[in-house]
Amino acid sequence: MQDTPRQLFHTVFREVGSLVPSDQISLALPSPDGERFVVCSVYPETSEAPGWEVPRDGSCAALVLKRRRTELFPSLGAEFHFPEEEALHREGMRAAAFVPLFLAGEPYGVLILAVREPRSLEGKGLRFLERIGGLLALAVAATSQEPSAPPSGPLRQAFGQMAVFSRVSNRIVQEDHLEAACRLFLETIREHSGYRRAVLTLLDAEGKDSQSFFTGFSDDDIDAFHRHKLTPTQRRAIFHDRHRHGNSYLVPAEAATELVGLRPGGAGASAAGSAGLLFIPLYGGRGSMIGTVMLDEPAEDNPPSAEALSALELFASGVAHAIEKKRLDVAVKNAQARLRTVQEQLMQAEKMSAIGQLISGVTHELNNPLSGIMGFAQLLLGAEVNPKTKKNLERIYTEAVRCQKIVHNLLSFSRRHQPEKTSRRLDEVIESVLELRAYQLQVDDVAVERRYDPSLPPTMVDVHQIQQVVLNVVNNAHQAMMLVADRPRRLTIATERKGDRLCVRISDTGSGIPRERLEKIFDPFYTTKAEGKGTGLGLSVSRAIIREHQGTISAGSVLGEGTTMTLDLPLVADTAAPRADEEKPASARAPVPLRLLVVDDEEVLTELLGDFLRSVGHQVDQARDGRQALSMASSRDYDIILSDLKMPGLDGQGFYEQLNMVKPWMAGRFVFSTGDLANPKVQTFFQVSGCPYLSKPFKLESVLKVIDQVVRKLRAA
Repeated sequence: MQDTPRQLFHTVFREVGSLVPSDQISLALPSPDGERFVVCSVYPETSEAPGWEVPRDGSCAALVLKRRRTELFPSLGAEFHFPEEEALHREGMRAAAFVPLFLAGEPYGVLILAVREPRSLEGKGLRFLERIGGLLALAVAATSQEPSAPPSGPLRQAFGQMAVFSRVSNRIVQEDHLEAACRLFLETIREHSGYRRAVLTLLDAEGKDSQSFFTGFSDDDIDAFHRHKLTPTQRRAIFHDRHRHGNSYLVPAEAATELVGLRPGGAGASAAGSAGLLFIPLYGGRGSMIGTVMLDEPAEDNPPSAEALSALELFASGVAHAIEKKRLDVAVKNAQARLRTVQEQLMQAEKMSAIGQLISGVTHELNNPLSGIMGFAQLLLGAEVNPKTKKNLERIYTEAVRCQKIVHNLLSFSRRHQPEKTSRRLDEVIESVLELRAYQLQVDDVAVERRYDPSLPPTMVDVHQIQQVVLNVVNNAHQAMMLVADRPRRLTIATERKGDRLCVRISDTGSGIPRERLEKIFDPFYTTKAEGKGTGLGLSVSRAIIREHQGTISAGSVLGEGTTMTLDLPLVADTAAPRADEEKPASARAPVPLRLLVVDDEEVLTELLGDFLRSVGHQVDQARDGRQALSMASSRDYDIILSDLKMPGLDGQGFYEQLNMVKPWMAGRFVFSTGDLANPKVQTFFQVSGCPYLSKPFKLESVLKVIDQVVRKLRAA
């Protein structure tokens, strides 16, 4: 059963209401005598708003028909210039637009759109209504002239298309996926537009092709289309006024072949007799072109009628807004996903910061008893003991030194450091990481094979940063090997020199990485690990660190066999002069007896240092806190003061500063001990004061070395 003009009339204005959301749509048509305009509501269909009339003279309707352009009133109520404004305001409307309608080029009437919210009418939609004013005028004219008979000809076709397009537009708006919406749009075009082939091309922010969808095209035609993608210059040539047809662009067959590189009717068809290509631009909310629709193979050789083209353009405009919204939805979802990832990274960073503070505190507390264990073991080793006891003492001392290295490495990783390059051997840096991971690697049956080049020279590196890189790579290798159970787990680390470059290769026997993912593993937030197992930042940060060192990091992998990460760094010689603390003490010379003050809140350390320093001939006093030490040093003279830096009450820095106010010559006679050397405040104090220091836990020979340095410095002064 065919729809009547009245039914199609309401379909048209429902479409208008969806295109430009309005609370009320009215028509202002001239009265038979031409002296006034009769205004009646056409949308919504259930509206009970009464009709009203305004004199032609002085009316807004007469003005817009004379000027042939839309008048927009963003806010009604401040003052009234036209009678229509006052009438709309009485009905509760607070913004309105008057769109002129023309039939066969002659003024026909005015479409009035009104809303209850001020400044809520969209200018872009209104401009589009101006373009399809002829179709709207035809709909009104057909209804008023034949209230019950079915329409025929172009108007009937346009109304039929409008009805179908309206239903499909609603489905497209409700569709969640952009691709599905685009394909539904194309299939509808193919079935109801009179064109057998269509291409929807979406454009990116720079106006370049980003994605294309096809209907009615063979594979060869699609390949031909991709080979002749439009350049910005070609697109401007197509969307030129000489090709304008309505609000679209009709490109003749000869011009289409020249501009696009495609022959209408198919890649291999003759251009003779073809109606050319029809291009409909898709505009977004801000007036920018977000895509184009290219239609080919019309059912008739003649160009589409104005009515049919208006229906197509109206459909395309509604879909353009839907596509733009879906693309924005995708962008919002992606942004939300990135924000969630960043939030997780921040939470992880905060957690790691808390762990770092905990590690720093725990290791600092371990340093004092560890210093005592190492020191007293050394004292006993210097005494006359039986061989079995000496062997056990050597084991105690060796294991204590091992603990010292672990504590040192934990402190290095738990603190943030200012970038600072020093001359170090790469195998030493690698070993500091392996010592941290040694226990877990052993528990998981991972054999570590070292292939270090013994002649590898030192180079200038930021030790903490390179440690971070090696730790990231070793952790990744460890986790990859935990995914396999059918072969031995082996971590192989090799170093070698290649001219002026140093190379480190870290290989595992893990699961490997697929070739298509191998190039992406250095991208931020990209991870091959299971969800929740990796952040996707480790290798990205590692690459940035290696690049900062003027080096490269690369990956090679065989799926199912393992992965090799290669670090390539330049060989950079250390041009700095040797530091004073690196000079060897004259251990062969007998120490000159000195009067020393040892200050530490740990009794085990004051006893250890006191016994040891007395054993080599020095006179030693002991203090257990800063205030006691200040009292003793103020009333007595000491050659050197060995003080802990962190103590309850008056700490080492406070003791140093207060004593200097009384005895400024003592500033160069302090030696500090600390287990928190990585603390920026501690580093700043040592840089400002210039005092030498011992890093806990320390060996007893280090105490003699630093005392000798202070003595030589005092003699030189």
